[in-house]
Amino acid sequence: MHPTRSRSLSPALRGALYYAIFFGVMGMYFAYVSVAFIQRGYSGVQIGTFSSLSSAMILLASPLLTGLADRKGWHREILALGGVVFSLSLLGIHFVHDFTAVLPLMALAAFASAPFNPLTDGLTIHMANQHQLDFGKMRVWGSIGFTVVCIVAGWVYDRIGLRLLFLIGAGLFLLRGAAAALLDPVENNEPTHLAMPSGIKGWLSPLKDRVFVVFLVGIFLWGCATSGFFTYASIYMDQLSSSSFLVGLMMALSALGEVPSVLLADRLSRRHGLLPLLMAGIALFVLVIFLTCLLSNPVLIVTLSTVRGLGYGLFIIVALRFVDARAPRSMIGTYQSLYGLAFFTIPSLVFMPILGVIYDNFSLQTLFVVDGIVGIAAVLLLVWLQRLVRKAENPTA
Repeated sequence: MHPTRSRSLSPALRGALYYAIFFGVMGMYFAYVSVAFIQRGYSGVQIGTFSSLSSAMILLASPLLTGLADRKGWHREILALGGVVFSLSLLGIHFVHDFTAVLPLMALAAFASAPFNPLTDGLTIHMANQHQLDFGKMRVWGSIGFTVVCIVAGWVYDRIGLRLLFLIGAGLFLLRGAAAALLDPVENNEPTHLAMPSGIKGWLSPLKDRVFVVFLVGIFLWGCATSGFFTYASIYMDQLSSSSFLVGLMMALSALGEVPSVLLADRLSRRHGLLPLLMAGIALFVLVIFLTCLLSNPVLIVTLSTVRGLGYGLFIIVALRFVDARAPRSMIGTYQSLYGLAFFTIPSLVFMPILGVIYDNFSLQTLFVVDGIVGIAAVLLLVWLQRLVRKAENPTA
């Protein structure tokens, strides 16, 4: 998209359009990739290996690329280049099926994808703050885009199969890279002493904040629970129904369930506080995890996914707001990247191989129980964090 032409659109419309494209592409690809790997004949351990390798690459690339973006102001350029490289990686995966040949392509795709979420969220929240916009009203179009594309993709894949998933993905990730032109660049007007330090000092400086560190540990535990559930819920639905459409519908209704909570999250957080709302969102999701263990009816599981979306919608908005509130403008990519590593990357690196073993040797119900227990631990840690915050705000209380 031409940068000048995109600037003729309002900031609210540009943010909404970007999120619709960003998550629409995710709905076409990530909702089905685990099922596509299972259909190729890969085992649970091999899928866990893909996830762990990808997480290791993101762990390496995220500080490198987001730190570069913060220092140079290249947030949009790195987003665009990452889309191109990810697209080329998927094109390669389309043509090769051997597990050992796919591994390096997955690694390359993961390296390119490392800055996607932190830079996207950092830039869009920056736009919302700069133009005094409701962030949730932009982010909700990501949920809507994901919902629509998931349903359409499920209908299409039921007819053509998942053999074209990676080829279609290659084309759409190119579009997503080009959509980075919709976002505003970050104009850093902070004093020099607040600028991001170079090298490892830049990455260690946020870890001096005790509240932020405890938050990251809680997010890590919650990331362990969600990474397992998102991956294996699609496989569970495919086993129960043998229908790509129902897999897509489950993911789509989950995204649709996010809509009311995403729209209300900013307003509710101003009234009730960020951390209480964060815990409420996680608790709703944990409830769905345990109920899924008890259900074998695909229709009931699909319906229940809307409740999962309500909880996840609260979580994603409030967590991003919490991170942004603690980040100086010169380090928006770095802080969001630390959050992304704690929530997405490190859980996949250390926890997904364990879940792969559980999947191969036990049952999906056992796997979901483990997810739920870890989710409860995350809530308990955040309860403690809330006490720390209150004590810091009222030391004499």
